[in-house]
Amino acid sequence: MYIEILLLANLRRGPRHGYELKKAIEGVTADLFPLSNSLLYPALRRFEEMGAVQREVVPQEGKPDRHLYRLTDRGLEVMLGLLRDFPPEVARHDNEFWVRASFFGLLEPAERLEILRARQQVLANRLPNFARLRAGQADEPNRASLLAVLAFRERRFQQEFAWIEQAMQTPDHLFSLPEEQ
Repeated sequence: MYIEILLLANLRRGPRHGYELKKAIEGVTADLFPLSNSLLYPALRRFEEMGAVQREVVPQEGKPDRHLYRLTDRGLEVMLGLLRDFPPEVARHDNEFWVRASFFGLLEPAERLEILRARQQVLANRLPNFARLRAGQADEPNRASLLAVLAFRERRFQQEFAWIEQAMQTPDHLFSLPEEQ
C-alpha cells in the first residue's frame, strides 16, 4: 500500500511518465525496494479505472507512444484515504508507517495522532519480546553476533518509540512547515 501512496504523491507534483514515476519512487526509497513494472503499471491502471489518474497518450516519432499520468481530484482523495487507512496489520510494517509519517503535513492533527497511536501500540507489543529473545540465545554458538543484532534492533525500536512520543505531544507543529517570515 505504501508504494501506491508514493505513486499518487509523486503525481501530486505534476504529470509524469511511468518511467519517471518509477525512478522518483526508487529515489525516495533509496533503491531499497525497486519498483517493478509489474507492480507500477497495474497500479496505474487500477487508479485510472477508479478515476484517480488520467492517462494521456503522447505520440513520439519513430518510437512507441509514451503515456503521461496526471493525478485527478479523485486521486487526491484516494491518496488521503490511503494515508489515513492504518489498521494494526498494516501498522506492523516499517515502510507503511514511515511513508505515512512523511506525508503527515497533508493530514489533520487528529489523523496523525491515530496513526502514531497505532504504531506506538505495535512497538509497545514488540519491545518486551527482546528480553525473551536474548534469554533464548544462551546455548547458541554464535550468541555474541545474535545478541549484537538484537541490541541494535531493540535500540532502534526504543528510538522510534521515543520519536512517536515526542510527535504525539506536538502533532500539529512537528509536521508543519515553519511560517515564512
